[in-house]
Amino acid sequence: MPTTFRALGYRNFRYLWLGQLAHSAAMWMEQVVRPLLILELTGSPLQVGLVVAVRMAPQLLFGLLAGVAADRYDKRRILLISQPVTLVMNFLLAVLLLSGTIAVWHVFVTAFVTGGSMAFNQPTRQSLIPRIVPMEIMLNAVSLNTAAMNLMRVLGAGLAGVLLIFLDYGQIYLLNALLFVYVTWTTARITLTTDTPSPDPAGEQETTARTSILQDLLEGFRYMTANRGLLYLAAMALVIFVIGMPYQQVFVPLLALNVLEIGRSGAGWMLALVGIGSLVGSLTLASIRQLRRRGLVLMVFLVVFGLALLLLSRSRSFPLSAVALIIAGCMTTAYHSLNISLLLEQTSMKFQGRVMSLMSLDRGLVSVGAVISGALAETLGPQFGLAVVALACIVVHPPDLLLQPDAPENELTTAETPCSILKVLGFIHFVLPSESATVKENSPFVQSFILPDNHRS
Repeated sequence: MPTTFRALGYRNFRYLWLGQLAHSAAMWMEQVVRPLLILELTGSPLQVGLVVAVRMAPQLLFGLLAGVAADRYDKRRILLISQPVTLVMNFLLAVLLLSGTIAVWHVFVTAFVTGGSMAFNQPTRQSLIPRIVPMEIMLNAVSLNTAAMNLMRVLGAGLAGVLLIFLDYGQIYLLNALLFVYVTWTTARITLTTDTPSPDPAGEQETTARTSILQDLLEGFRYMTANRGLLYLAAMALVIFVIGMPYQQVFVPLLALNVLEIGRSGAGWMLALVGIGSLVGSLTLASIRQLRRRGLVLMVFLVVFGLALLLLSRSRSFPLSAVALIIAGCMTTAYHSLNISLLLEQTSMKFQGRVMSLMSLDRGLVSVGAVISGALAETLGPQFGLAVVALACIVVHPPDLLLQPDAPENELTTAETPCSILKVLGFIHFVLPSESATVKENSPFVQSFILPDNHRS
């Protein structure tokens, strides 16, 4: 099998990947439809930001609990419970829309419940990957999984743009419900005995011993606060999730309707262009066998993403906007794929669900960014509001991600000036000491990304 697609040689990963295709198609069609539906019902950009916030809020409320569940319980069973919940919410909205009884509060309630099911779905799905592919192709598997999401961002969002010409919102939600039937079937086909799992990077095995959920939660915090490499990766993800990501749900529909004047179908095509860039980024990363200076590469991805948003904010031409959207999509996907791959590589297998749930918390904070973006669009207009967001992405980084000139090959290091986030989490580690949470200073990633010269062997 070609290098780019080598993870698809594993049966379980193929089913996970096929399910991701259908899951992402449905979710991206919803990303197009829900903001447009709220705009038609209320006419308020702030309400668009609020519905995005409600959709993402469960990631904050339930994200850590979902991570504990992913580590404690059968991952396949969690997916088989969470996915039908999303199916039911899509079917319910279809019925309400087709019967003409839809109200604004219906959209908000179903957004919250769907967000709740996604809070359990994402960390579980991602923590399955190390169990069904070898560690040496982890980046390839994560990148292909991301490519599936972004392929459907193109096809799903583009299909929504086409379907909105011929169909109404209710019929699209009915199609989404049918897609989740297929997602559930692919999950049911996964077994955890066929493929070779990755070895535990910390040399630890998953434990079947049962402790309380609170103990598991605190143990996950202790593990994260003791491992500085994981903390810095989570801090870098926080920047793009809170500041950058709401542009798709908040600003793209407003730019399509009010600036470019290409209609609601055009909003779907704009998201499809983001998907084209995302697909290019994920497949490019999947083709790379080894990537050096990965911490520095993450920072470059973030700055270029901000520049693309700045270009989009100043554009009144659809071709120029298309270029900006493709670049933005490419940067975000490459950023997420590399970030998640590093997190999974550096995390003990018994903690992977809880560590990935912290990424869900970052995604949950999209709700905060969405409210801010909606308020900016309401007060400054969509173009100036997006320009503020773009500049924030360019200038705001975790403050201790610095290039140290004395580090070998100018690699990224964080030895000198710990940021406020890490001080808080370090305090948590101080009051919650544990032998299970050990800093892996012998990790090559930690040595190249964090440790100063006098700590490197």
